[in-house]
This record gives sequence, structure tokens and C-alpha cells, in this order.
Amino acid sequence: AGMPIYTLRNKTTGETRQTTDPGRAVRSGRWADIDKFKVPSLRGLAARPPYFHNGIAPTLKDTVIHYEVARGFLFTAQEREDLVAFLEAL
Repeated sequence: AGMPIYTLRNKTTGETRQTTDPGRAVRSGRWADIDKFKVPSLRGLAARPPYFHNGIAPTLKDTVIHYEVARGFLFTAQEREDLVAFLEAL
């Protein structure tokens, strides 16, 4: 509920499909790639700890810190708090 629905049309066959996430097709342009990779929604993220497939981040703050280290982000303490508050609001 509340997710946008995309209607896609195959230019070769005229076939249409509706989806909430076109998946890999957005990048590849291939009809066969529609819905091939669906990213989980961030809505309600704060209610679903622990985070990551192996549960290594018990809180959203731990998740943000993980990405700071893994991706080299440099957040101030206030930026980190603001990002966590944003994720909690989704």
C-alpha cells in the first residue's frame, strides 16, 4: 500500500507489465530483467532489528557506523544522529 506502480511496455512486442520495482531492468533495459532484483523497502525499518543478513548491527546507529567505516563516510555526531532519526521516521 502506498507504493507507486509503474506500467512498462515492451517496445518490440507491445506487452505491458505493472510493478512496484522494475528491478535490474532499470539499468539493463532488458524486458527479462523486470522484477529480477527487488530491494526491501526502508519503511518501518526501525521496527525490524537487528540489521544486515547476519544481524551484526543491533541498532540503526550501529548500522550507520558500519557504513561510515565500510564506505569511508565522515559524519559529524550531529549528522549521525540526524540520519538515525530520519531512518527511524520512515
